[in-house]
Amino acid sequence: MVLCLGAVSSWSQSYPPPFPREAAQKLFENERVAVWDVTWPKGLPSAMHQHPVDQLSITLRGGSVRVTRLGGAPAVSESQPGKVVFTPQGTIHMEEGVSEIPQRKIMLQLKSLGPPVTAASGVPGAFPREGAVKLLENDRVIAWDFTWQRGQTIGPHGNVGDSVMVFLEGGTIRSISDQNGSKDTAVRAGEVMYSIHGGDARTEEAIQGSPRAIVVELK
Repeated sequence: MVLCLGAVSSWSQSYPPPFPREAAQKLFENERVAVWDVTWPKGLPSAMHQHPVDQLSITLRGGSVRVTRLGGAPAVSESQPGKVVFTPQGTIHMEEGVSEIPQRKIMLQLKSLGPPVTAASGVPGAFPREGAVKLLENDRVIAWDFTWQRGQTIGPHGNVGDSVMVFLEGGTIRSISDQNGSKDTAVRAGEVMYSIHGGDARTEEAIQGSPRAIVVELK
């Protein structure tokens, strides 16, 4: 009986959130998401922690991490650039990097659900689009892998909802709209951008390099 009570107690105790912690930098936060740039140095285990909200990770640099779930055996997880993983609210585990070059990810802590979103009349949403690969969809997000190719014009389209773009490869994207004219945006690998819903229809094309991003549409 004492052993059973001890087991119940260990499962019911509270655990800290995953962030803040060493080797994790908050990039920005708003009412929809908190965004962290995280690495897993070898031999630096995190505390056992509990995720207070749903979370999505996007791998920037591959590597291996040992993950130990509460009450479970350690398991090594490998990840390559562009991989997307959803971690549900309430997950309890600890992590430790095991590769010489630390794995690096962008972590999106998904906070409030947004209002219902609809496309403007006659203006399609940004996705789906030619060349985009859907990586994941659930009741919180849709994640797309897309590369802007030089000479390929995308659009016209608008932002149906808010989205987060995590760039895996850099370059320069030119967007053209009736309201804002022509605008060139230089992006670099590892950069994270937040786009809000609304705005007029625009077209896009790469004018330098072939920027690649994981685009996460928030629901």
